[in-house]
Amino acid sequence: MMFRLPWVDEALERRAGTGAGGGKVTTLAEAVRELVRPGFSLQIGSGLGYPMALLYEIIRQFWGRDPGFTFITYGGSCTNLVPFLAGGLVKKVLASYLGDSYPFPAPNPLIQKTFAEGKVELEEWSMLTLTQRLAAGAMGFPFFPTRSLAGSSLAENLTDFTLVEDPFSGEEVGLVKALRPDLSLVHGWLADPEGNTVLSLPLVGNAYGALAAREGAIVTVEKVVSAAELSRCREHVRIPAEAVRAVVEVPFGAHPSGHHHFPHRGDTWGYAEDRPFIMEARRASRSAESYRAWLDEWILGCLDHRSYLAKLGRERLFALKGKLSLDAWPLHFLEEERGETPTPTAAEQMIVLAGREIERVAVERGYSTILAGVGASHMASWLAYYSLLEQGRQMPLLAEIGLYGFIPLPGDSFVFALRNFPTAGLYADVLHILGCFVSGKAGRCLGVLGAAQVDCRGNINSSQVPAASLYLVGSGGGNDVASGAAEVIVVAEQAPHRFVEKVPFITSPGDKVSAVISQYGLFRKDPADGILKLAAYLERPGLDEAEIIREIKEQCRWELQLWPHLQAAAPPTPEELSRLRCLDPERYFTR
Repeated sequence: MMFRLPWVDEALERRAGTGAGGGKVTTLAEAVRELVRPGFSLQIGSGLGYPMALLYEIIRQFWGRDPGFTFITYGGSCTNLVPFLAGGLVKKVLASYLGDSYPFPAPNPLIQKTFAEGKVELEEWSMLTLTQRLAAGAMGFPFFPTRSLAGSSLAENLTDFTLVEDPFSGEEVGLVKALRPDLSLVHGWLADPEGNTVLSLPLVGNAYGALAAREGAIVTVEKVVSAAELSRCREHVRIPAEAVRAVVEVPFGAHPSGHHHFPHRGDTWGYAEDRPFIMEARRASRSAESYRAWLDEWILGCLDHRSYLAKLGRERLFALKGKLSLDAWPLHFLEEERGETPTPTAAEQMIVLAGREIERVAVERGYSTILAGVGASHMASWLAYYSLLEQGRQMPLLAEIGLYGFIPLPGDSFVFALRNFPTAGLYADVLHILGCFVSGKAGRCLGVLGAAQVDCRGNINSSQVPAASLYLVGSGGGNDVASGAAEVIVVAEQAPHRFVEKVPFITSPGDKVSAVISQYGLFRKDPADGILKLAAYLERPGLDEAEIIREIKEQCRWELQLWPHLQAAAPPTPEELSRLRCLDPERYFTR
């Protein structure tokens, strides 16, 4: 006979409650009405997938009221930040990337206009330092040490960053001030009625924002389940009930962004990004007038999330679920079957040449991992990954949002393609990927970055052109990679306004940049003087070597010098082109 204690039994029975209602479960409208107040600083997101339904409800309730919110987010785009800017709902933005990113990166015209006019205050951080600030807030520390920001123009503009002497080593170390937002807004997979929450994977910002927030978090989830059901996947719970003020069941709550499969729920659980919806919003944001019409149709014109889903329609929503299936292979990327002549574009030549350099450097230096930025840089890294694999070298790819050791599958060239998530060897968050695996002591990481501008010493500008009051897109994780990786390779389109003698704003310092690859050739940094010099050129039809070099010099604003052993780069092979076109079937980066 088993010995029983009634007071223990009562505790266990309470924890294993079967009801999915009650507790903190409420509606979107009620959660916003009761918990979101004017003047609040709102931290957006934890795991993958923004709480879009919650954001749209805030917009509906506060439209025309001038609430003066502070917006804290990793990324602001046409679908999450711009509605707040258009409605005059935000007075300040703290972010690492401000621009459209899916399915390819680009500045957003309305974001650029807002900051050019000085209507909203901007604090630009890197992905890692924003996470470190929230982690410090969650842990109750006044600050967090960091390797990022030092030597950049970002540091010059931030009052919550400083350099101090390490009392133990005497070396200089950066500190970022703890960040404690008023309220965290989170979307996840599951929660029980009390608010214990399973975040979507990878974890991106993890639970730091929710744990740091003074007022806790509003949590929206795809499904509210009983405590008993949640206990079956307790290893995935990241936010405890004590940090949650309200729980709302919101199917497709991350739309138009995607929501990766949850393994405990089967392959039909997730849904892909709604590309047509996002592209429509991007086109609309080219002017204030067209964007207001889009807002009236999709946010202000929808009474609530239910009417929003009804407007989208069941067929469209279920199609998004089907697109995420690993069995849904698009056939249009099979170049061999299309019988295309593999004539490379300038972009393809650049990416192939960059992929070869990544491969060479990774092998010669014995690096353990590769982390690539967005655009041609990640395409080149993906190409190098497969080439290294054919040589029997397993070189794990990292993604700053929390992926370690993923396989880039053909069919979707987005840097964070949801199709690739199930192939990852490890799900982590920004703090682990950028803070430990890239800049920490755990491994030797090769960073591969893009650049809006690059100068003769490898300094990168992706933030702004002050003289023109032009905002670009920001750091993202670029500064963290440039600051923390063992070595950095840059892949960037060359033009006189992009290859400059000195960048007007240093987003990412060029100290660790060893090479820059453009559509014209390979520039290698000379360790003797730290200057990038032309080491290899791509041949051009009808032009001899002297004519090619003259053209390259014309497209470069610094006084171009030649490497002692200048050579012509071998053209892309049909196999390289075929593989690259499979990885970028829509030609976003290879056109």
